Amino acid sequence: MRSLLARLAGLADLGAWARACGLAEVRCAACGRPCDGHPATPSGAPESPSHAHAPALCPACARALAPRRGGICPRCGAPHALPTLPDTPCVHCLAAPPPWAAFRMHGLYEGALRHLVLRVKFSEDHAAARLLGGLLATACADLPRPGAVVPVPLHPERLRRRGCNQCLELARLPAVALGAPLRPGWLTRVAPTRPQTGLSRQERRRNLRGAFTAHPDVRGRRILLVDDICTTGTTLARAVDCLLRAGAVAVDCAVVARTPAHPDRRG
Repeated sequence: MRSLLARLAGLADLGAWARACGLAEVRCAACGRPCDGHPATPSGAPESPSHAHAPALCPACARALAPRRGGICPRCGAPHALPTLPDTPCVHCLAAPPPWAAFRMHGLYEGALRHLVLRVKFSEDHAAARLLGGLLATACADLPRPGAVVPVPLHPERLRRRGCNQCLELARLPAVALGAPLRPGWLTRVAPTRPQTGLSRQERRRNLRGAFTAHPDVRGRRILLVDDICTTGTTLARAVDCLLRAGAVAVDCAVVARTPAHPDRRG
């Protein structure tokens, strides 16, 4: 009995005490299966301070959420046919280089990563948001320290319907990891645009014309712009153009996931 009491007294927090007593169970943030309770770094991802408070992952989900390493366009993240191919610019970026200074992503919008992004986007899953935010913070670790981290905004009408802006939730850990202030009000969506899903590249450009306005405080600062998914890069390009016109000295972009192909490449 004494040894049991001593063990309980040595536990650092209530959660650990509850688990030791069998009153609580740690489950994987991705699949929901019981796991050992320790934050797991996805295979291939280096440890970072953001993982210290990240939800736990089981070994299988840690492997499934491994970052994409190689075989992408370094300017927009578009994947090449094989991940073993060198990182070379895609035809779109060669024809029209994007306006951002640097681009970072965690992986492709498929499988376990796609499932987690949808959970954050439509179910307000805060554990999934912390998990993906930690992955994004790791992807951004080598970027210059920004003057502010800015999430891609939702129009107020869509924000009221959805309840939260998933990009804001995903931007929290990168801001902490980079030691930069989070400024969701520095970019505003002023036009109630159609959802971009299913639109071609040309339709996306027309849909987002005049969609954003930037706060004057972006002037003279380097900005890290955070989005959940990149398909053609049109949303990011419009937002970056707006920030640069308002006086930002440079804008880096970071997304959790990149779609495997552009919609206007199909068929």
